[in-house]
Amino acid sequence: MKWLSFRWRQPRAWGAKPRAVNPCTSSGKIVPSSKIIKRQRGKQILVTAVATCLTLTMAACASLPDSGPVREGEVNRDARNPLAQLASGPVDGSTPEKLLADFQQACAAGTYDDYGIARQFLSAAQRRSWKPQAQVTVLKPKNELKVEFNSTDNTATGTGQPVLRLSKAGIEKDYHAEETFKYQLVKENDQWRINALPDGVVLTSSAFKNAYGKRNVYYWSSDRRFLIPDPRWVPRKNSPQHLLEALFAGPTADLKGAVHLPDILEKVPSNLVTLQGKKAQVELPETVRLRSEADISQLYQQLRLTLLDVAGIEEVIVTQNDAVLSDPSEQPVSTPKRKMLGIRSGEVIEESDSQNGVFNSAADLSGIVTWPTPSSSDFQVGIRGGNELVRLQRGKAPVVLYRGKNLRNPQIDPWGWAWTGDSSKPGDLVAVNAHSRVVPVKVPAEGEWKIPFFALSSPGVRGLVVWQIGYSFQGQHITVIRSEDGTPTQVVPTPNKTAVLRDVLSVAWIDSGQVAILQGGSSPKIHVAAINSYDDSFEPALNARYLVPNPPDGNVQVVTDRTVRMVHIEQSWRVVGNGVSYPAFAGSG
Repeated sequence: MKWLSFRWRQPRAWGAKPRAVNPCTSSGKIVPSSKIIKRQRGKQILVTAVATCLTLTMAACASLPDSGPVREGEVNRDARNPLAQLASGPVDGSTPEKLLADFQQACAAGTYDDYGIARQFLSAAQRRSWKPQAQVTVLKPKNELKVEFNSTDNTATGTGQPVLRLSKAGIEKDYHAEETFKYQLVKENDQWRINALPDGVVLTSSAFKNAYGKRNVYYWSSDRRFLIPDPRWVPRKNSPQHLLEALFAGPTADLKGAVHLPDILEKVPSNLVTLQGKKAQVELPETVRLRSEADISQLYQQLRLTLLDVAGIEEVIVTQNDAVLSDPSEQPVSTPKRKMLGIRSGEVIEESDSQNGVFNSAADLSGIVTWPTPSSSDFQVGIRGGNELVRLQRGKAPVVLYRGKNLRNPQIDPWGWAWTGDSSKPGDLVAVNAHSRVVPVKVPAEGEWKIPFFALSSPGVRGLVVWQIGYSFQGQHITVIRSEDGTPTQVVPTPNKTAVLRDVLSVAWIDSGQVAILQGGSSPKIHVAAINSYDDSFEPALNARYLVPNPPDGNVQVVTDRTVRMVHIEQSWRVVGNGVSYPAFAGSG
């Protein structure tokens, strides 16, 4: 077989300048199969936290710290980590409380040393049988595992509130109660050791973020037109291997039925991917069957987008049976541009990398338009008078696509469907395309609950509905099922729900894996519901009225009652615009 080499340049998000990436968040972009987007890859820097030295006493209760100084480190090239450097074996004369606290710290460093130090805390019998990779339980941020020792039976109980659990069965979240973890201790050579414990490890959120990074694996949509990001937490050490293991294990449960399933590998080779400088080489097992050039092309794009999210990787080569495979469909195209539409003085205005100014004059609009919504294609919509979904075209009068009542702000998916519906009716959603074709998409209603808010992520597969009954609200993630031509046919609620909320004002997706919910009232708050991760919350900007959909930098943006647009960066709010109402950015598609 002829050997062929294929080079791939990494895509740049929206033609923007290369920027530093937060190692604990990842905003994946949807990529059409007809496009291979180029971007220059800058060096990605990881923020690595160093755990604090533990302050332990001889009392019956010990606590594990959840904070520490922040240092920079490179993601992919250095297998060392401050946590691994700080971790050490058991100290002679340790109390049960100190032993367990030091054990937790060694577990946090376990991904860097294959849990070699952590096993030193176990009895001789347990060192062989303990399975730390079985699952990772992550405690609530700013919380710790509180350990109490009972000298009567030499048992210790750790109490903490999980927010996330990673296992081979998938990712679980939405824990709202404390759990207990039991340990049996025994003395060996007059030193305390752990003789019985649950499989897996328990980590504070800060320790978890030091050992694991959030990255995307990519699956084709059910019609194989778009690549859909699926966020995963993987160990920072040898992350390319872990990402491909996750990819070939299949998508998380909420994507089943919405994406094309790859060949499942029950046993993934330990050297599936090897690194040479800035090049990643993937050796496909014979069990991965490539039946056609289309299969080769699609697998290439899946593997490349997954691996190019790792710092330092700029080229991906795929081989099988020691032969380099080539992608027959390489077609470089221009990078999509960032685009925002909003309202200023009754006119639709545009802000993008190439154009700024009036998109539609007040005279063209013939009425009040809210939420002008752009897309990556030439399809823009808005709501006129609250009851008409109209198509917006530069310098032309709007075209009515759909008439209804109490229409919610629209969302445009990559297939060219604009989503809206009567916000006062339970489960009422419609999808409308540019040719005025209307498809009712009913959401199964929960009793008398109505849906005042609906937000669709830019990949167009995941979304969030917010149910309301009385003064109570609750968000629920949903999955969009489509026919072979991309027409939405069904919205399926997933088990993932937010806590009960109050005074919800606005909902908007921040990136493909996070959706923000703005709450008002006497205790205003922004709640961020994450896919395959734990949720977060913080105070909004003063007098925030609504959220900005699809902010280009992946940070939460709001508009205040004085039409000031502000962005949340590093726990503070900064002004980024003024005088524009209902701003919305194009999603990636």
